Amino acid sequence: MIDNSMNFLLKYADLNVLECDIHTRTEMMTINRVLSCYIMSYHKSGEAKLRIGKNVYPITPGTVVLVPPNVEHDHYKESDEETIFFWSHFTYGIAGVLDVLGLFHFPITFKLKDSTEFEKVFIEYKKSIESSEFLISTILKKAKELELLYLMFEGIMKTQKYPVQAGNKEEEFLCILTELIQNPNKDLTLKELSDKYHLHPTYISNRFKELFGKSPIQAHKELRINKAKELLKTSQMSITDIGASLGFNDTPSFTRLFKSYVGISPSQFRGLNLKLGG
Repeated sequence: MIDNSMNFLLKYADLNVLECDIHTRTEMMTINRVLSCYIMSYHKSGEAKLRIGKNVYPITPGTVVLVPPNVEHDHYKESDEETIFFWSHFTYGIAGVLDVLGLFHFPITFKLKDSTEFEKVFIEYKKSIESSEFLISTILKKAKELELLYLMFEGIMKTQKYPVQAGNKEEEFLCILTELIQNPNKDLTLKELSDKYHLHPTYISNRFKELFGKSPIQAHKELRINKAKELLKTSQMSITDIGASLGFNDTPSFTRLFKSYVGISPSQFRGLNLKLGG
């Protein structure tokens, strides 16, 4: 059952690379940095160090650094030796609500199984970004993004056991999470979840938040709002029909919740996106 839930989550996860580049540096002093995305840095040559909390990690050639979102860290060099590193900032989640990689226990630093292949794919990815052939480059870009993620996972799997922390992500809560994602059109309540999974409502809410960073009701509301935003941008459905498709009994209830999260009404959101061209 855990594997089924994890397979579902990975299937529906969206990889979004925000930026990437290849740098050659003789100095580096990034201190107290905190970003809301993952930071990947592969060191092709030269040495550096990474500090997270009281831990200092030596970064040698062939090492990949993977810093999770919202983690304060220092990334620096102590010599003027030339260092070449490939880096990217990315997210990997579902509907902007759940960080899928957060369900796994990944090391901060690790070695790749095939660094030559990783470098080759990274360079091909950069070329796909710069290509002027829109359709081909868009497909190639997405393929190379996933290939890079695969090569990182392969490196991790080579150095340690399967990284899912099944003991810390109880089966019931993975099932609850999957149910929330599969049913943005339902007005789920804690009582319904409690009756189905035979757990106290307060325990469900508190434990779910410990595991996934937010309560099940909050996560479900955000999933519904993100689905609404998608429909407002890509469909011709009326505001009333969009609200009804997401399980709202009336348009005012849908509008109030949408505005409380987005800051503007659904009609204003649609109008703004039309003006911006999408």
